[in-house]
Amino acid sequence: MKVNAGFWIGYTLLSIVVSGCNRYQVIPDHLMKQVNEKLSYEQVKDSPETYRGQVVVWGGEVLSAIRDAKSTTVEVLEIPLTKDHFPLNSPASSRGRFLAIDSSGEIIDPAIFKEGSRITVIGEILDSRTEPLDKATYDFPVVAIRDMTMWEDRTRANYPFAGSYSYYGYGYYGYRAPSIFRGARVTESES
Repeated sequence: MKVNAGFWIGYTLLSIVVSGCNRYQVIPDHLMKQVNEKLSYEQVKDSPETYRGQVVVWGGEVLSAIRDAKSTTVEVLEIPLTKDHFPLNSPASSRGRFLAIDSSGEIIDPAIFKEGSRITVIGEILDSRTEPLDKATYDFPVVAIRDMTMWEDRTRANYPFAGSYSYYGYGYYGYRAPSIFRGARVTESES
């Protein structure tokens, strides 16, 4: 009987440890084969029409989000991604800006995007759009959002009992932005 109880205690502890090691999957399975991870931001910025229709994974820092009658536009300061598709911590490594457009109506309220928050966008390259930026104009690569991950900063203040172990609960946590009324993830519209 003691062996049996020991087995179940060990099994339970192992299950807890293994489940805690799961990594968040930024690229959903249904988009995995469509994504061209070798296509760089610079390549698209230089020649967006050449890559129209290709799907990329870009990320960065939200600069603004605006909703009009037809879509929500998120302006993003592009920042290179880690191998886990998380934007690096250095905005100085940015190679420019891009616009991520949601025309499907999944993003009901742009207030979900805090200025300075981190996102990773899986988007289909549409074109380039020239818009005013400060006292000049800027050519923004434009992508249609197919999927998106919002990254939440988990700071030490949120985990006061973690002690000096910096690996416990710190860093960023990824989640898919909910559609306000449906509770669904932000994905391409199913039509």
